Amino acid sequence: MKIGADVLRRYIQLPETLPELRDLLDDVGVEVKRVEPSDYGPILSVELLANRGDHYCYEGIAREIAGRTGDGVILPPVASVETGESPYSVEIQTELCSLFSFTMLERTSEQSLSRDEALPLQCAGLGSVLPAVDATNLASIELGQPTHAFDADKLKGPVRVRLSRAGESAWPLFTEGPVPIEEGLMVIADDEKILAIAGVIGCEESKTTEETTRILLEAAAFDPVAVRKASRKMGIHTDASARFERGSDFSRVLVGAGRVVHLLERAGWERRGPTGMFGDWNDPNRIIALDVVAAAAFLEHPLTEAEARDRLVRYGFAVSPAWPDWQTSEGWAAPPSATKTSKDRLRHTLLVRVPPARLWDVEFQADLVEDLAKSIGYNDSPTRLPPVEMGEVPSHREAVRARAEEVLLGNGFYEVITNGFHGRDLRDKLEVHPGHSLYEHVETANALERAYSLLKNSPVGQAVEAVAANQRRQQQEVRAYEWTRVFLPDADARNGLCRERHVLWAIASGHDADPTWAKSRRPADAHFFAGLVAELGAELKLPLTLSTTSVDAQFDGLLHPGRRADIVLDRRVVGAIGEIHPGVRKRFKLGKTRPVYLEIDEDALQHAPEDVPYVEPSVHHDIVRNLAFTLPSGVFSDEVGAVLAGSAPSWFQGATVVDLYAHTEAGVAVQTLTYELRFAPGPDGRTAEEVNATCEHLVRVVGQRLGDRGVQLRG
Repeated sequence: MKIGADVLRRYIQLPETLPELRDLLDDVGVEVKRVEPSDYGPILSVELLANRGDHYCYEGIAREIAGRTGDGVILPPVASVETGESPYSVEIQTELCSLFSFTMLERTSEQSLSRDEALPLQCAGLGSVLPAVDATNLASIELGQPTHAFDADKLKGPVRVRLSRAGESAWPLFTEGPVPIEEGLMVIADDEKILAIAGVIGCEESKTTEETTRILLEAAAFDPVAVRKASRKMGIHTDASARFERGSDFSRVLVGAGRVVHLLERAGWERRGPTGMFGDWNDPNRIIALDVVAAAAFLEHPLTEAEARDRLVRYGFAVSPAWPDWQTSEGWAAPPSATKTSKDRLRHTLLVRVPPARLWDVEFQADLVEDLAKSIGYNDSPTRLPPVEMGEVPSHREAVRARAEEVLLGNGFYEVITNGFHGRDLRDKLEVHPGHSLYEHVETANALERAYSLLKNSPVGQAVEAVAANQRRQQQEVRAYEWTRVFLPDADARNGLCRERHVLWAIASGHDADPTWAKSRRPADAHFFAGLVAELGAELKLPLTLSTTSVDAQFDGLLHPGRRADIVLDRRVVGAIGEIHPGVRKRFKLGKTRPVYLEIDEDALQHAPEDVPYVEPSVHHDIVRNLAFTLPSGVFSDEVGAVLAGSAPSWFQGATVVDLYAHTEAGVAVQTLTYELRFAPGPDGRTAEEVNATCEHLVRVVGQRLGDRGVQLRG
């Protein structure tokens, strides 16, 4: 949901600066995802709690802030709505509709809402349509009561709130034509057609247009579960359904209608007759007994009855002491059966009446304690942990993570947390096109925020964005990692939708370490991450190796083709490292920054560690020989290393590049790499002739297999 900071100031006093406002909203449970500048002032994109339908409007957010600050909530003007005999016949034929009101209005002049009145619409990105439509949208945004305006001259016969029948169809707004609807959905209909999917969306055949001169303004209270089912089955998600399906305030039906009437009467409309109210709903007057002593002990806060009463009243609760219920003419007295302990506890008990707006989420004493905790402030809650005699032994997965994190933290990395969703704009920045393995996503239908419309199928985009965000703040040194999940579309998966993959990713830019007096720094590049993979393998006792012979296609166009390698475990590709592709760097506006990226399957790290048996060291030293090969462009050092390892005898221990000499031959740039070959001496040692013969054999094999590509021994 998007709200304007300047609009919210109309409802309650707020901190002066945006950082202070953001901290306050985050702390009371209204998470601010981002802040954007606009012509209407700062726009806050907020994520609201799923069980708090009362938060989906300015009044609800203001009341949540009031619970913390104690400042009063200022509401917009609302016209007084008188109920009486309806100007139009209405029948409620389902218990899923508790209340339904109709108000007739007729247009007497051509006017629009003022710019000041329409400002909440602009901040929400809705814009202006028609005064009748704008007014209904405003009532929903401001007070949380969805309303709808029907063109009165398009209605035929009585209006009925009923369940849809088999074979019926409806023409929802913003669709190309009528669509079939399932039987049993709550609808609003006349004698000829369906006028609206109740609580979800109106229909084209009864909508208000520029030619409309008379409207019937509907404000109602619907069962939240019925609205949620209709929204899901129709595949339509609207602001109205978002509010109704989380539970609306049944006592505010006429308040919402009164707000629309006030706005329209200022825009050239007049009421015709009283407002008809249909249905039967009574406030259940839910009362919860709050033990203040127990609440204070739980919160570890010196809470008194007066403070608890004051804080709960801010949220709209009515509070009274429990003790006066047993007052007698002789004075204060408890029930005859009460013990001394219960009498003392009764003196510290408050009876709290739950307002209709909170009937959906406040049912037990614990719910009241939660509101008290938010009012006091989580930051002011105790931070000490309860005493624990013995902790649980960490699982294998937890132990592996802890050991891997020791390597990452030791190399200066910081853990970050990214979203499980991202938007199409991030995919566009990566320029993965149809046919690329990362193009297909699991999509969120009717996402309220376009930035969260796709389930993440790769962490690369968010990793690069983390570097870009730091660079915009003049922070060039970045080393970040995350344990996360990606969701890969797969119709054959158990859920029929996607399979999940747990991965560890890391990204670095700048240098490989923080500056110290003890050593100089080098750039954080692919070689730095190659060392990191080696450290992880050593720490976890896994034979992790790097290979450039088989390249994972999912990183095509994302990693530099000449500065990347696959991570291999037991001849299986389990991840990759590499420098971010220049095209991606350009689209993320990284300039000369060249981040390097690592990604590895977490399940691979959970692989059983390699048992390294103890071998008694030989009395002879290892035998070392050096061979230098000249490699033209396009031939990687790993290819030569693979030939050496595959052609050597069993007592060969490995080849390591120990020197690099870049030069030109006949005007062509080449590199000469010196490989250090290490041989086991054997129990009785080895002769120089035996070792020399082996080296000559390896030189011949390299020439046979790679000589046609220009690889040759350098004398």
